[in-house]
Amino acid sequence: MTRENTNKHYSLRKLKKGTASVAVALSILGAGLASQTEVKASSLAEEGQQLFSELVEESNTLATVLDKTVEEKIKSDNDHKKQIGELKESLEQMASTLSQSSQRVSQVTNENNNLKAEAARKEQENLEALNNKNEQIATLVNENEGLKESLDNVASTLSESSRKVGEVSNENKVLKEEVAKKEEANKILEASRKRTNRDLETVRNAKKATEAELAKTNAKVEKLEEEKQILEASRKRTNRDLETVRNAKKATEAELAKTNAKVDKLEEEKQILEASRKRTNRDLEAARNAKKEVDAELAKLKAEAEALKEQLAKQAQEIEKLKDSKEASPKAPEAPKTPEKPEVTPKDS
Repeated sequence: MTRENTNKHYSLRKLKKGTASVAVALSILGAGLASQTEVKASSLAEEGQQLFSELVEESNTLATVLDKTVEEKIKSDNDHKKQIGELKESLEQMASTLSQSSQRVSQVTNENNNLKAEAARKEQENLEALNNKNEQIATLVNENEGLKESLDNVASTLSESSRKVGEVSNENKVLKEEVAKKEEANKILEASRKRTNRDLETVRNAKKATEAELAKTNAKVEKLEEEKQILEASRKRTNRDLETVRNAKKATEAELAKTNAKVDKLEEEKQILEASRKRTNRDLEAARNAKKEVDAELAKLKAEAEALKEQLAKQAQEIEKLKDSKEASPKAPEAPKTPEKPEVTPKDS
């Protein structure tokens, strides 16, 4: 950009120098025509033609340089437009990717929320089930303690009954010795023995029922322990799933932050390119205006050169006429007529 501006200013300076050179040359030529009236017409015409050729050549050179500068400017502007188009396309692709990423983040967030809700619900259900199982275990343990106490009572009763049986047996031995004397007492003792046997049978049956209930209670306790272990394993799996979901969410949030940073950078580059494009358009407009000014100046110089050429031709004709009149008249030579100073159009400042 700096080199293009330098070339443009150099071309304008060169054009101004060329215009000043033309003005100086025209002034010098006018002064020479005023002071040197005896210069031959052919020499004046030759010098005027040479000056005109130099002016035309310099004007063509300036026009070529200006055209080249404008073409390079247009090419550079087209390159900038192409780069801007490519960046816009890249920005649109990034915007599409960002939109997809945002949708994916929303989807993952919804899935995370659903998983959290489901995990919380399952954890609450597991906790409630675990509490229920613990309550059942406590109830069964209490029942088991009660059964143990009942079994201890039954054992105590059985021991007491055994002791009583022993006592009755001893009494029975005594009674057998006195059977004859105490027949009525023997019947009473027999009835007491039968009652004792029935009590013993009842105690045995109660003990069997208590042992069966205790075995059933122990089986329930073992089953509840297994269910508790299963629920604990399920809770641990749920916690691992929640940890996995949290890690996935963190990774997604990190990727989203990275994508947002890229988008911000692309936006900044887009603004920079847009500012560069605007500067390029302004420079191009300035170059076009400068070219118009140069074209106008060249047209003006060409018109001035044509006028100068015509004036030189007229002066050459007058000199020829003056020369012919001098050759035709043998008389004393007349004072030469001073040629008119060529009209020079003042250069616009």
